[in-house]
Amino acid sequence: MSKPAQKKKKKSDRIQRRNPDATRKRLLAAAIDEFTRHGFSGGRVERIVARARVNMRMVYHYFDSKKGLYVAALEAVYVEIRDREQALELDHLEPLEAIDRLVDFTIDHFASHPEFVSLTIGENVLKGRFIAGSKLIPKLSSPLVEQIRRVLERGASQGVVRRGVDPVAFYVSIVALACHHLNNRYTLSAAFGIDVGDPGWQKSYKRHAKHLISAFIRSS
Repeated sequence: MSKPAQKKKKKSDRIQRRNPDATRKRLLAAAIDEFTRHGFSGGRVERIVARARVNMRMVYHYFDSKKGLYVAALEAVYVEIRDREQALELDHLEPLEAIDRLVDFTIDHFASHPEFVSLTIGENVLKGRFIAGSKLIPKLSSPLVEQIRRVLERGASQGVVRRGVDPVAFYVSIVALACHHLNNRYTLSAAFGIDVGDPGWQKSYKRHAKHLISAFIRSS
């Protein structure tokens, strides 16, 4: 290696060491993009470090391996959605309003965050091989389930929400309505001669999905 190249490399190392948080964030953002586009198997660490403008050693310094970087990418998209769900402050709303806000948010989040949709699809193709090893993601999900449980219980006690609704099954139903058409956009569009990715269609579908949830959850 020539002396100018050695100097440039040493300068880059010093910059990365001086600002480790920024380096880690760039790596993680590049990894999310790479794994969203190509999945775990097709994702290349070389492209990630090039996009993040760091050297290869930083991947192993912060994440130990490609697997560690992939799990961190999965955890990052789950942290984002769970943080935003907590920010909805459902406990401070009337039960039906809280449910409406959660459904509204979930449909919008899936539609505007293709990285979450793609990464979770990819992990399901892998049969949850990597997410099963994450200790963080189950911990993130527990507060959401308890929050939904409290809303449902308050609604049932007020007589406005049907009794006996399981909070996990209820959330899974919301997610199904929020993402099935996104996961199957091209096959559904081809089969029915419509573009389910069209903003106008999605707006109409959102009203439909919210009506289904509302009709189900209200006490008869």
